[in-house]
Order: sequence, then structure tokens, then C-alpha cells
Amino acid sequence: MLKIAISEHLKMRHTFGGKLPVIAPVFSLGIVLLLAYGAIGMAQPMAWNFWYTTLLPGLLAIICYLGVNKDKKLHYCNMLSVPFPAARCLAGKVLYYAAGMFLANVVLCTGILISGKISGVASGISGSFAAVILLSFIFIWEIPLYIILSVRFGMFACIFSCMLMVFSAFVFANTHLWWIWPSSIPLRLMCPVLGIMPNGILAPPGSPLLNSGVILPGIIISFIWFVLFSFLMVLCFKKKVVEE
Repeated sequence: MLKIAISEHLKMRHTFGGKLPVIAPVFSLGIVLLLAYGAIGMAQPMAWNFWYTTLLPGLLAIICYLGVNKDKKLHYCNMLSVPFPAARCLAGKVLYYAAGMFLANVVLCTGILISGKISGVASGISGSFAAVILLSFIFIWEIPLYIILSVRFGMFACIFSCMLMVFSAFVFANTHLWWIWPSSIPLRLMCPVLGIMPNGILAPPGSPLLNSGVILPGIIISFIWFVLFSFLMVLCFKKKVVEE
């Protein structure tokens, strides 16, 4: 599986999709610093919030579509010609996209910590590192979903679904039903980890949203969604191959 992820990297490294895990977090931090000019103390929570509510889901949707699109142009010959099951090949792809997401989270975290050091605004290092690990895990369920949408329906369905999930995530994030909609889970879990409310402002002391008891259930639920979509991804690919 690791070799498949490496081959996926070699396939994508000179493409726009291969560079996006670095471009996207740098763009996110840059735009937030411009918007927060004169209120530098709000730049860090704004950068985090803008990232995991909007740009990170968009990054996953785009890189998944671009990767699948390259396979489509080859009529999936690069996947069908390997001497092992398609499920293992797809798992390698998921691993590659997950690694790209982790890299993007690390780049953003590093930029936020450096900007905080330069501006003299204190930044929670332990909370930032925890956010990198947590975001890299609770967003992983979106990867097989975007692969399914890209294989079956193409770019429009993939991007539109991403936009729908981004906007709908705010519906449940502040309520006790945060767990019912997977897109709301990252927004809710970042409250106790980073102290940032779903709307991007710092949570007031004593806020019920700071309760860390939601973290473990959020991780478990995200993993269940990941397993479900991974199973559907394999079925979807097999059906697509038969159709072609």
C-alpha cells in the first residue's frame, strides 16, 4: 500500500494537484493576515477557522478529483494492470491523499506559529499540534467520498457536494446534534482543542462548547463514516470498471 501511495505521489508531483497541499494553506494564511490587518490578535483563530471550515474540504475535493481524472484518461489501466486487488490500490490512493492533507495541516500550523511569534501574539503550541493530528484524522472520511463522486459523476458533483457540506456544517455544530452530520464534527471538536467557536471567534470561558468530552465520540463517528465510504468506494470502482 505504501508503494502505491509513492507511485501516486510520482504521478501527481509535477501537477497542480500535487502542489496544492502547500499552496492552499499558504493562501489561507495570507488571505487571513490581510483581512485581519489591524487586529493581528484575531489572525490565528481566523486562519484555523477559515482552514477547517472551508479550504481543507475544498482541498480534498480538488486533489481527489484531479487524481481520479488522471486515472480516467488512462481508462483505469494503471489500476487494472497491477497484480493485486483494486481495493489495495484504492487504499494506497487514500493513504496518498491523507498524507497530502497532513502535510497541508502541518504547513498551516507552522505558518500560524511563525506569524504568532513575529507578531508577539501567544499561540498554544500543544493545541496547534493536537489540531493537526485531529484534523488529519476526522477529515479522512471525505477522501473516499470524493473519490466516489469523482468516479461516478465527475467534477461538478464533487465540488458541489463539497460546497454543500461546507455550508451545512454550521447547522448542527453549535447544537447537541453536532454528531449527526459528519461535516459538523470538525467544527465542534476544534472548540475544546483550539478554543475557537464554529463562527471563528474565541469561545468565552465557561462555554459548554469547550467540553472536551466530545473529542473521543467525534473520532469514533468519523472513523465509522470512513469505513462506510471506503466500502462504498471499492464497490463503486468495481461497478465502474464493469460498465466500461
